[in-house]
Amino acid sequence: MQKLRKITFLASIFIAAAVLLFVQIFTQQVPAYSQTPAIKVLKLGRIPYLDPRKMVNDHQKLLEYLKKELNIEDARLVLTPNYDELNKFIKEGQVDIAWHGTLNYPKARQEAGARVILMPTRFNKTSYRGMVVVRADSGINTIADLKGKSFAYVDKKSASGYFFPKILMLENNIDPDKDITRVEYMKKHDNILYNILYKKFDAGAVYDDARELLKTDDQRAQIKVLAKTAEILNEPIVVRSGLDEATVKKITDAFLKLKKSDPQTAPVLEHLGNVESFVPAADKDYDEIVNLTQKYQKIFEEETHATKEVQVSSPSAASSDTKETGVK
Repeated sequence: MQKLRKITFLASIFIAAAVLLFVQIFTQQVPAYSQTPAIKVLKLGRIPYLDPRKMVNDHQKLLEYLKKELNIEDARLVLTPNYDELNKFIKEGQVDIAWHGTLNYPKARQEAGARVILMPTRFNKTSYRGMVVVRADSGINTIADLKGKSFAYVDKKSASGYFFPKILMLENNIDPDKDITRVEYMKKHDNILYNILYKKFDAGAVYDDARELLKTDDQRAQIKVLAKTAEILNEPIVVRSGLDEATVKKITDAFLKLKKSDPQTAPVLEHLGNVESFVPAADKDYDEIVNLTQKYQKIFEEETHATKEVQVSSPSAASSDTKETGVK
């Protein structure tokens, strides 16, 4: 009997030791497994506001940088013909991160579950404004004075050159579809300024520092700012739903290291449309944009329909006029 108890005791010790060994092996493996990257290939989505081949070349340094910083096998640029397709890719997980458009973000948030993590800075700012401009000697002194006048917009894709100035007029009791006698779309901000300067149009919409496009101080002095729009946030960088938080943090940290003022990272930003750095951002930062697009749904639908299929402009034109999709 005593011998049987001894055998049972020794067996218990053996089983306990085996269990302890198994637990040690398992717990040692867990950290090693958790350090494996959640994704092996990062896919960055954008719409082609330039020639697609140029877009790929311009993003090459950024992709190489992200590959190294995230310690992954590859980082790739995925171009979609329009924002609807980009949203579909976000929703289906065909892209992990997207450089989206400010006016098109609400749809990405509502329909694709996209989440904002960053935004770029340009000229030390994270936003810009649209302006309604007239000749200084025009006698036009308020938005109300635009009734019965001619007006030049940039393009229906333009936040500062169409969407926000149109809202500005509506909020000042001017119906731009009825009260403006003649409307044309000039494609470029300097075209609008020169058409006003030479009295071909009474007023127009441009971005906030567009007067610098004029050649002389005398010309600039002849253009008066009638009114400015609300702040327009720079375009959001979003991630897809379901992307693990560890990877999201690595992506965020990698972008935050990029600074034009840093000789080490400046080359990465060289061909990314005047981007100087990136700053943290969140969905709540764009709530006002969401509210505006809901309040002025008709105008917003005009803008999104205008970008249904991207009209690729020349590299030179896009590089001078781009804020988010080729037009400010």
